[in-house]
Amino acid sequence: MRVRKLAAAVLGLCLTVTALWGCGKAERTTQAGHAADPLIWYNRSGLYACFPGENPQEIAGFDSAGETNAVQRFLGRHDPTQDVRFDETREQVYFCRNYREDTSYGFFSGELCARKFGGAVETVAADIVKYEPTAGGTLLGEDKTGALSLYRRTEKSWQGEVLAALVLDFRVSADRQSAVYLTGDGNLYALRLTESGEQRGGAVKLASGMQQISFASADLRQLYCSDAGGSLCYSADLHPVQVVSVDVDQSIFIRKTGHAYYLRDEHSVPEEQQQKKAVSDVKERGEELARRESEATAEEPDAASAQQQTAMSEITPAEGKTLCYFDGTKNQILLHNVSRLSAVYADRVQADRALAWQGSGSGFSIYLLRDSAALNTGLHLIDQGLLDIALDAGEDKFYYVLFRPDGEGEQDPQRGTVFARAYTAEGIEKEEALFSGVSGISNAQGGNVFAGAENPNESYASLVVDGQQLAERVASYERVSETGKALFYLKDVFPNGDDKGGTLVKWDGGADNSGEALFYGVSDYEAEEDGSAVLLTGYGDTKELWYYGADGTKQRLDEAAIAFRHRESE
Repeated sequence: MRVRKLAAAVLGLCLTVTALWGCGKAERTTQAGHAADPLIWYNRSGLYACFPGENPQEIAGFDSAGETNAVQRFLGRHDPTQDVRFDETREQVYFCRNYREDTSYGFFSGELCARKFGGAVETVAADIVKYEPTAGGTLLGEDKTGALSLYRRTEKSWQGEVLAALVLDFRVSADRQSAVYLTGDGNLYALRLTESGEQRGGAVKLASGMQQISFASADLRQLYCSDAGGSLCYSADLHPVQVVSVDVDQSIFIRKTGHAYYLRDEHSVPEEQQQKKAVSDVKERGEELARRESEATAEEPDAASAQQQTAMSEITPAEGKTLCYFDGTKNQILLHNVSRLSAVYADRVQADRALAWQGSGSGFSIYLLRDSAALNTGLHLIDQGLLDIALDAGEDKFYYVLFRPDGEGEQDPQRGTVFARAYTAEGIEKEEALFSGVSGISNAQGGNVFAGAENPNESYASLVVDGQQLAERVASYERVSETGKALFYLKDVFPNGDDKGGTLVKWDGGADNSGEALFYGVSDYEAEEDGSAVLLTGYGDTKELWYYGADGTKQRLDEAAIAFRHRESE
């Protein structure tokens, strides 16, 4: 099931704030920093923010003729809420205005500004494409020419110090005291700042010949980059990079640990390592076959086992890549002849998790990658009958959809049955059929399976949770939490000119409840873990911005909003 969140990108009219987000109405009277992210939105009148329990506040007004024309012309394609940042206390807000579009290269630049809420707007720099706040009230920004500068406020105005020209990418650490940037000539540099925003020495060169920054941990203590030749490189604690491997074909990085799984060409593996690993592979596969033969002898065959959904015969893998693992200090070869990797489940557990497909063509074996081990799951699945596969990484449990014609009646080859198997200390458990009539699994987590059946001619699908169908035409859903079934979903989306709107439904996870319809004509929404949601609803150029509280209260924030954002880290 391919679910997605619909993006609101439409033009608007004017602002009318009619209610408060949350239940508080008092203005702020203290200078203590905000802990929670604000809700940020914009319309044709300006850009606004609202912290929980407070009145909405204007960030910037669109009052000039040039800005009004810009809003009408292209702000529907460039969301200015994505350019809003705050200092550490969220007392000072940074934003862009007076946007310009580079029609040759397709990017937007704007005038970078700073202000305290209720205070005067100060211009930091012009033609800024990307920026990030750094320590001590400083800013790191890239302008439309590619020049990267460090901006700080003097007694009278903001001043910028150019650090590099033609910068391709830069990242700032979560504590805002370090940064890395990659220049057009392939040089990678590290920059360190004090708490007051002063540079700790000059920029330090970490590498040359790099083409891109592939992964950076939040604290920048783990950094991966690659060059044009396919080499994967690594930097620890902003020290000069080391080459992890050459001839890397695919890499996946585990965000919580900073470790990496990657595929590389067979010829780049040292011969002694290949031989050592080959002996290990043969032994492992021999033990697996012996175990299966023992189980087959001990059990009486029946009709169910004769029609086994998984092909348990041994599959000879085709020539593929070598799978390796890097933990920040050393490389390990895990498996040969691997065709592809998947790590969409890695962020859901503290440990490393990924899946590897060994083989190609009509069949392949699936391995569970768990830290520095490639575990043979015993799942030898046939491409033709496999519609989808997912892993509940918290439980190391596999869910997969298989189609097998049984010769009875007319069947849809795009739908099949969901099966489950867990990988335990004793090995892979027996296959268990759960429910049928779906074509894919969109999420498997906390013992709950979210699936559906797609319509090949539409971007909608049915929504099925643990076998219970909630609705037929669902465009997207968002879970309230990562552990339960409760969710919001958008159904019956239909086109209305350039807009699309559907019915937003909240389902509490009950067995006999298909959910409560909350709003109609919804084009965009965002669910929170407390069961609340923010949404845009209405038809035409502008939408009403609403807050739906966890207690069921509904509050309209704006009569003519264009787009919103509720998480500063997005």
